[in-house]
Amino acid sequence: MRRLFAPRALPGAAPRLRRGLRGPAHVKTAAPALDLAAVRAQFPVLEARFGGKALVYLDSACTALKSRGVAATLAETTELWGGCGGKRSTHLFAQEVEGRYQEARRTVARFLNAERAEDVVLTSGTTEGVNLVARGFDFSGTRREVVVGAWEHNSVLLPFLEAQGRGVCVLKVCPVRSGRLDLDALDGLVGDKTALVALARSSNVLGGDLPAANVARLCRRRGAKLLLDEAQYLSSHREDVRATGADFVAFSAHKLGGPFGVGALWGEERALNALRPAKPGGGTVKEVVLEDGAPVPHWLDSPMRHEAGVPNIPGAVAFAKALELLGSWDPAAVRAHAEALVRRVVAGVSRVDGAEVVGDPEALAEGSLVALRFTDPALSIKDFNLYLNHELDGRFVAVRAGEHCAHLLHASLGLGETLRVSFFAYTTPEETDVFLSALESYVREVRS
Repeated sequence: MRRLFAPRALPGAAPRLRRGLRGPAHVKTAAPALDLAAVRAQFPVLEARFGGKALVYLDSACTALKSRGVAATLAETTELWGGCGGKRSTHLFAQEVEGRYQEARRTVARFLNAERAEDVVLTSGTTEGVNLVARGFDFSGTRREVVVGAWEHNSVLLPFLEAQGRGVCVLKVCPVRSGRLDLDALDGLVGDKTALVALARSSNVLGGDLPAANVARLCRRRGAKLLLDEAQYLSSHREDVRATGADFVAFSAHKLGGPFGVGALWGEERALNALRPAKPGGGTVKEVVLEDGAPVPHWLDSPMRHEAGVPNIPGAVAFAKALELLGSWDPAAVRAHAEALVRRVVAGVSRVDGAEVVGDPEALAEGSLVALRFTDPALSIKDFNLYLNHELDGRFVAVRAGEHCAHLLHASLGLGETLRVSFFAYTTPEETDVFLSALESYVREVRS
């Protein structure tokens, strides 16, 4: 097996800013093991059968499965607390509903180690969080450039492409090199015309762990704001927004075992209040007054200026429940578990002639997923995906095949479709072995 985009030695000493962005190496210590049986017992769907086949779920980067507690919380909140809240009414029922919604906000803030709960905007997910920034950011001055990475998910790339199409900003793309974001190129792109840098903390194809605190310091030195997409990061890492130093962090509940249609945008207080309301509507204004006969809105401070309409209260409360479960697991054990699974799959793929992992194995090991492609034209990603669903005895393997909403990355690296396996705390080594055995069987059968 050969590896795409393998690291290559650079001549001479490492460039100063590259070294500064990457930061010091960390000494690893042994982490406690996850109690996989206890974790898996909280996810009933793992015992379900589909089409008479047992589920081997390796698609958690798309969405994590939902625990029994999250499902029960969502149902209970809908049934018992499905009344008017959101400060629209003042009766006792509304006060109870509003209290639960605000407690969910506080739970998100604690999960991020945020200083203030008011700095958490509850959204419909990462996509809305990024759009609130893209549509609300002030690009009216001399700083009109936005720097994104070539590895961005479309939820980050497309909002800024759309803004560029409206003439609001100018987009600059930082390339990927050796399976990681090119930090030398990033240093050269962030300058006195840069308004905002928007980057994934971890790629949904290449994995990795962006040295976000160092990138944040670079942005501050150059006078730019930093938005981090942590949708793919938080399932196997912990975030401390006070230490990281970003201006905005966006993520989704469903990738953390929470419900669909809810997420969060954390932001520094002044940065959030500097955003124009990108989704104006009910609940976002103190008042609307008449000035010379024309209506003029007086916007509320964040988070309310960014949360128009009746909020998804059951979703927010169930989101908090998912974060409580995730927070109950030892973070070092979760991280070590994900890394071990990645290394197991990378090693297994390396033994299959005609298959190769996409990216740098060391970068992949910092995430919770592995993408692969075939180098033998007789082998097909689409066919292998069908094989995983229909040709295994008594079970099927759920993976993701395609471009993973990372079309720019695939185009810039000259990739066709790739196949991605991805993990959560409930994933077992044995499940990855089922996948690897199926890969070997598929290749053998095609060539026989």
